[in-house]
Amino acid sequence: MFPYYFIRFSGPLLIILVGLKVLSGFALIGRIHEGSWLAQLHQNRTLDFLLLFGFIFHALYGLRLFLIDLGLKQERFMFWGFTLISILAFTFSYFYFF
Repeated sequence: MFPYYFIRFSGPLLIILVGLKVLSGFALIGRIHEGSWLAQLHQNRTLDFLLLFGFIFHALYGLRLFLIDLGLKQERFMFWGFTLISILAFTFSYFYFF
């Protein structure tokens, strides 16, 4: 049940975070003149961390739910498998990008 709720809450959160990232990019290049705090937000590691974490877990838990909808019945095995894959992908991405 956790992946289902995670997908439901992380989807809107990712929309907000990606929107902030896009707006902060426009502020960084000078398209938004009153957004000096937005320009600083574009280079914020916490925002990048949340985006990376949210994207990886949202995508892989979504793939898990898709496979369950297709008829795979090993929900517990897939939960732990996709959680492990997500943790490994996040760890690799974090050390590679940061």
